[in-house]
Amino acid sequence: MRQKRSGTPVTMASKGKKPATKKKRRRRLPIWQKVIISLVIAIVFTIVATGGILYALTIPLFDPSKLLQPPTLPTVVYDRYGKVAFTIQPTGIQRVALDKIPKYLQQGLIATEDVRFYQNHGFDIRSIFRSVVNDIFHHGNLQGASTITGQLAKIVYLNDNRSLKYKIEQVILSIQIDRYFTKNQILDMYFNNVYFNGSTPGIENAAQVYFQKNVSQLDLAQCAMLAGLPQAPTEYDPYLHPHAAILRRNVVLQQMAKYGYITQQLALKTEALPLELAKTPGIIADGVPAAYVWYRDNLYQEANQIGIGVNRLLQGGLKVYTNLDPQIQYSTYEQFKNPANFPPNMDGNEAQGGAAFLNPSTGGLLAIVGSRPDTYQVGGFNYATQTERSPGSSIKPLVVYGPAIDSGAYNGDSLLYDGPLDIGGYQPHDWAWHPTINNRVTLRNALAESWNIPAVWLLQQIGIQNGLAFGERAGLTFSNRDFSHLDVALGDIHPGTNPLQMADAYSAFDNNGSRIPAHAIEKIVTDQDNTIYQASNAPIYVMKPSTASTMVGLLRNNVVNGIAELASVAGHQVAGKTGSTAFVPYPNAYSPGDADLWFSGFTPHVVGAIWEGFPTPGIHAYVPNWVGGSALPAKLFSEILTQGLIGRQGGSFLAPVNVSPSPSVTPLIQGFTGQFNRALQGVVLSWKPVTDLNVHYLIFRGAKGETSITNNNSIGDVTQTSFTNMLTVPGTYTYQVVAMDRSSNAIVGKSSIINVKIG
Repeated sequence: MRQKRSGTPVTMASKGKKPATKKKRRRRLPIWQKVIISLVIAIVFTIVATGGILYALTIPLFDPSKLLQPPTLPTVVYDRYGKVAFTIQPTGIQRVALDKIPKYLQQGLIATEDVRFYQNHGFDIRSIFRSVVNDIFHHGNLQGASTITGQLAKIVYLNDNRSLKYKIEQVILSIQIDRYFTKNQILDMYFNNVYFNGSTPGIENAAQVYFQKNVSQLDLAQCAMLAGLPQAPTEYDPYLHPHAAILRRNVVLQQMAKYGYITQQLALKTEALPLELAKTPGIIADGVPAAYVWYRDNLYQEANQIGIGVNRLLQGGLKVYTNLDPQIQYSTYEQFKNPANFPPNMDGNEAQGGAAFLNPSTGGLLAIVGSRPDTYQVGGFNYATQTERSPGSSIKPLVVYGPAIDSGAYNGDSLLYDGPLDIGGYQPHDWAWHPTINNRVTLRNALAESWNIPAVWLLQQIGIQNGLAFGERAGLTFSNRDFSHLDVALGDIHPGTNPLQMADAYSAFDNNGSRIPAHAIEKIVTDQDNTIYQASNAPIYVMKPSTASTMVGLLRNNVVNGIAELASVAGHQVAGKTGSTAFVPYPNAYSPGDADLWFSGFTPHVVGAIWEGFPTPGIHAYVPNWVGGSALPAKLFSEILTQGLIGRQGGSFLAPVNVSPSPSVTPLIQGFTGQFNRALQGVVLSWKPVTDLNVHYLIFRGAKGETSITNNNSIGDVTQTSFTNMLTVPGTYTYQVVAMDRSSNAIVGKSSIINVKIG
């Protein structure tokens, strides 16, 4: 039986006519067409609504006890070993009575979310009809038409989706709630169940997070800010988006003035005030260990993505089986607390970081940390999943070297061009001088030392389309503009990437060429042991297994013999790639440091990626060159897994380290001789052919005593087994010949160095 309503509706000022606003000129329908369309809409809407209501009334959804007595069973989260990791208490609400909530806050919510709250019966037919007509006649986005009661129904009873059945159920639940409870009871339950903060429900929690005050202590400006949050708690989060929060707060103030709750003068005076937030976000104790808060936040995000919804987790009574590895998670957390693992603060700005670790054979998320622990806030920005940054050279295996090897035309010994390069005006440069073989380096060395010019040249050779298609199969995303510039070889992608995505992409190297998309949740079971979600774990083909094996060997060489040596983990084989992006303050050409630092790597059983940098790079927020660049995240990777893998078998990669062949392994070109021929006015060189017939020969000359003469430019390139160097200047010269395979551009033979004297 319906209870008697208590309380009286707040008096509203009489409505005046809205001032005319100038609209863009658009093609108008004749009036008779509008009348006919309106009638058709009204008839169809009435039929659909009536049929939907009759249909939905037969569905036994409404259980008032869910509103009166929230469930006492928590949602239990299990780690990868089946042990309880943490629990999520039902809704996590700090309940507060309606009479303790300021009138300004109640009025601001009603004026903004549901101005006819005290007059409607749980749904607003005028708002629904108006949104449909607006969409038809003005071709705009469908306007929201959800009432306060409807929002409450969605939070407590429904998963957040947009199906027709969902909409019908929401309306019917709203009607039933309105019949069963008084308006003040509904408003009370709304304030205690709805999200005013990204991941924590309830108005008291929001007051503590943003102002570190009890809700009863809030002033008008603070009430208006909170009243504007339910529409989009994250987008209007005042810590993350202060400008948007102020604009939204001021909308609430204008709505309050419009409907007579405050004067226009008071609204304008309050709009001029700053946000007046607490200096640091208040912490809401929910029983989740500090080391696990990012994993918990990621669970909420993933629950929404898979259609279960964070609200369902917070309602309690579920068992969530995850891939959480407590040892690696705790190690990541502890290492992120150590300032020595991050760039130094600059002018009061603190560097940030994010890390994610996966099981390459399952895609399971083992550990995640989304910020420095001292800056964490509930539902705040997660640098492991939300940041969009250039990956620098850590992208090279995914869009250059991986696809090149997968094409079958290249291997570790292939020589890549490494000289002056100008491609349509684009002139890449390298970060340091280095020796080459006739302006060429091996693919192995180009990757190990992260040279830029060979990567750009090779991407042009294989084609941007092919390179980025490989990256897309690995899970990276690219904009249309990325397919039109070779800078993508060096990490210039849009909008950017994050550690979770990079770890996911690298997992294909560590999983025989396929990847299983990264995920935290394996299974969700109700308290009645009904499975409501099961991860599919279907593998996605990225590359041939032989390509993956070759890349593992090459990336191992990066750590064993290249610039990623600080990523080594005692007792475990490690492969990986560093990356960084230069910070170049406009209009200077000189870079005083880096904007982004990366390491992406893996052991046989764990793959991870780490990003470090400042949230907004600038002249007072960059990583100086003296800090050591991408050595920082490489070392952090080592520190995390050194502790995180204690007591575990190291395992071995099937692929050996792909190192440069030793001189004894490279076939020796036999019979190399040379002498000065006065009649020919030059040095005549000859040698015996190598067994590979598809070769050409590069001839190098150096000064007396020079032993690395292949670092010089070649003086000849021939297919026959002889060459005459036209030279008469007296002196002693050194010569060497190198045989190159025509198809792979790999070195297939070298001669010894000989001395020839002229004069």
